[in-house]
Amino acid sequence: MSDPHPFEDHSYVKNPPPSVTASATGFGRVFVALRDMIIHEGPAPYRLTRWSPGPPVPSPGGARSRPSLLLRPSHAVVPFTGREQDLESLRRWRDDVSCPGTAVRLVHGPGGQGKSRLAAQVARLWSADGWDVLVAHHRRAHSEAAVEAVSPAAGGPGTLVVVDYAERWDTSDLLVLLRDLDGSGNPVRVLLLARPAGHWWQVLQYRLDRDLGVPADAQELGPLARRPADRTGLFTAARDGFAEQLGVPVPKGVAPPAALLRGEAYRSVLSVHMAALTAVLAHLDGTTAPTEPAEVSAYLLARERDHWQEVHRGLDRSFPTGPDTMAQAVYTATLTGPLPHRAGMRALREIGVHTAEPGQVLTDHAFCYPPSTAGTVLEPLRPDRLGEDFLALSTPGHDSGHPADPWADEAVAELLSSTPEDPAPPWVPPALTVLIETARRWPHMAERLCGVLRERPWLALRGGSSVLIALSELDVLDSALLEAVGGHFPPGSDIELDVGVAAFARRLTEDRLARTHDAATHARLRTELGTRMASADLPFQAVVEFQEAVAIYRGLDPAGYSLEQAHGLLVALGGLGASQAALGRYEEALTNTTSAVEAYRTWASIHPAAHGPALARLLIDQGGQLWELGRRQEAVEAVEEAIRTCLPLRGSRSAEEAEATRGAALGTLGMMLLRWDRPEEALTATADSLTVLRQLGAADPGVRRPDLAESLFRYAAVRETLRVDTDGAAAAVAEAIDIYSDLAGVRRDRFTEPLLSSRRLRSDLDDTSFPAEFRRTALRHGVPYVSVSPGGAYALAAAILVRHADQCLAEGQFTKARDLLTEAIEQYRRLAGDDPESYAHERASALHLASLAEAELGEFTSALDHTTEATGLVRQLVEADTTATPALAAVLMANAAIRATAGVDPSLALDLARESVELYERLAEQAPATFGQDLVHARRLLARIPQGLGPF
Repeated sequence: MSDPHPFEDHSYVKNPPPSVTASATGFGRVFVALRDMIIHEGPAPYRLTRWSPGPPVPSPGGARSRPSLLLRPSHAVVPFTGREQDLESLRRWRDDVSCPGTAVRLVHGPGGQGKSRLAAQVARLWSADGWDVLVAHHRRAHSEAAVEAVSPAAGGPGTLVVVDYAERWDTSDLLVLLRDLDGSGNPVRVLLLARPAGHWWQVLQYRLDRDLGVPADAQELGPLARRPADRTGLFTAARDGFAEQLGVPVPKGVAPPAALLRGEAYRSVLSVHMAALTAVLAHLDGTTAPTEPAEVSAYLLARERDHWQEVHRGLDRSFPTGPDTMAQAVYTATLTGPLPHRAGMRALREIGVHTAEPGQVLTDHAFCYPPSTAGTVLEPLRPDRLGEDFLALSTPGHDSGHPADPWADEAVAELLSSTPEDPAPPWVPPALTVLIETARRWPHMAERLCGVLRERPWLALRGGSSVLIALSELDVLDSALLEAVGGHFPPGSDIELDVGVAAFARRLTEDRLARTHDAATHARLRTELGTRMASADLPFQAVVEFQEAVAIYRGLDPAGYSLEQAHGLLVALGGLGASQAALGRYEEALTNTTSAVEAYRTWASIHPAAHGPALARLLIDQGGQLWELGRRQEAVEAVEEAIRTCLPLRGSRSAEEAEATRGAALGTLGMMLLRWDRPEEALTATADSLTVLRQLGAADPGVRRPDLAESLFRYAAVRETLRVDTDGAAAAVAEAIDIYSDLAGVRRDRFTEPLLSSRRLRSDLDDTSFPAEFRRTALRHGVPYVSVSPGGAYALAAAILVRHADQCLAEGQFTKARDLLTEAIEQYRRLAGDDPESYAHERASALHLASLAEAELGEFTSALDHTTEATGLVRQLVEADTTATPALAAVLMANAAIRATAGVDPSLALDLARESVELYERLAEQAPATFGQDLVHARRLLARIPQGLGPF
């Protein structure tokens, strides 16, 4: 088999390593400068604090009173041991030179597996290496330490950010955190800790790749002692550590319980540590240590109760809360988590704690379980696993010997007794989360959870997306309960719930599919699931479902084809086209959308009110797909047809839907016309769009606000770009900012960027010096609206063109890339003026990419001119800064390849190729993972030049 053509893959010259890209184009610096200011509307979704070693270990007396304190990972009573492979894997991830920016690693495993201890050990080791180590706390979490929030430190080798309970964060909030951390200039490693790695992680991983270009992978944390025989060593180390902290001689005669060596329940590190702690305490008391995990938890919880009793007796009137009432308060706190004082009072009343003085109960509870944040009450019992076992053992229905509290029989139902019309109390999400985790190990708690949800299925949605995702992964839900929860899904998209609804809808659909063999029903269910996936911004999954639905519909017996099935096929085709377009698969998308459009035209001609709005929406989609394929006239015609389709429907039963679609079509048309240099028509279309959507928004503001905000922005952007009616534009963008500010507080991932763009547009309205001609150039080439301060406006306009051209090169759009780069090069020459060193990095990158596009088009004269100039510029850069050496190696290789392909000066081509090989040999020696493949390409090129390369 012959060697492949050395230029079948241009990745080594079109996409140099990130460090080279930043220095070669300059766009990296401009982009970072734009993001130096982080803007959060409303409460920030997270808070960063600097990591520090845990608090002091309790005294022997305190530890004997409340031995559960010794189990907290922050105290690190048991020395860290093992996990060498996990630590080494994380170290390699940290030091990966191919990822100099931000990277995400999920460490996942069951509760008690040692995730927090591993993260703490990583923090200690990396901190000793000079890394800045931070901890991220979600805005809903009241348990972070009461210390001042910080930002990543400048300088140093890098920043580590640890995010615990990551599965409980909204995807949008995690994306905001990652977006804010990305682009700091130093390596950033974000370590997520979570129990599951299911739907929430798949969604996050996809969004990180698509929206931020941040690599993300997962690392499962297995049992520390994979074989039962290995648990003895863990037990012994824990036993000795606990004995030391309890102030007793090391009890060498205390052996691990027999169940430790045979039961799966002791697979987790925490369960072994709990067994060791109870063994030491039993030795201290002269009693027999428990053996089974449930008995171990019951033993430790009995020590907690002894502590409550001792405090109650010892302080007398200063601590009037007895152990029974304190147990109810601890039960409540384990469910609710930390709350503000007023909410804590309400929670005690709702759950029915036996007291006439809830304020005193909160005070006494805080004495036993001090709040970790000022201003909160009801600090939960830790570690989580012990708290979950306390709930289970206190609730009737288990077969353990631990006495249950009859009060707890209805406690969960009382705490979660809100009606669909009531605002959800703040403890609903944490209570459902804890119940779900407890239900995984305690069957009677699963029955309690399912009973509450059968009676009040709407609570699942009140818990938010994270609760819906966790529920979808719980095995005990039966068909009736799945249907009950699904019956409360919003009929359309809901920006707060879309991700969670998509996860639960997948579980519900799988259950429904298993209960029927009817092919048409399968197709309908697949289409409905695809729609949910599309609403959750998961186009990959949506495409899979829509494709399956289309295949089923087309495989049905034509003789029995019903009108409902024909309509279902069109819905599936339209959804498939829209989802394929979201993935950039415009040719396929257009084929499917056009099929749906052609059929809907017939339907709409017969029943305009029933099918006209759907046809119009499909025409808008078709227009967008045509536009992306460069078929501008057809694109505009499709959108204009959408508008005409909606006009006759005024006064019909679908009038509101038709008007909303017409408003969207007018806005889309306005932006198309602006990019097509038809400004007067663009002004009219965006004004009409705003009029329509403002009228609809007055009637139904909640549903129409996103569409109205987008229309306001388009209205203002067109007028600012053309410098007409700037007062009207300023008023419109101010209103858009107000709406986007509210929306960003709900779905930051969807509305933060529009909000920032609106704020920049507002600042641009005050600046008459912005280069409108370059903004119009960017719009003409399909580059999204962007703005900066006047000083960097021209440079950024050119940088945008270069970045967009690089994308076009990767997609094989060589003519478009060449045109973009020609304008960018001209602008950089104008910026540089008489100073040859000005914008040298940027000019070299634009020239280099232009030479590649021209060579692909066979325009070798201009390609040679540009690659020669780029090579000369980068040589000068290397003389001043050797960090530009990778860029020089890349342009030398491109220069040699273009010359050899064109048959111009093969001797010089050989010299350039040799120099490129020499540079890559030095680079690969220092960083083989980054430059090893480049060296292979360069050597292959050098070997092929004497033979002639043929077509580029």
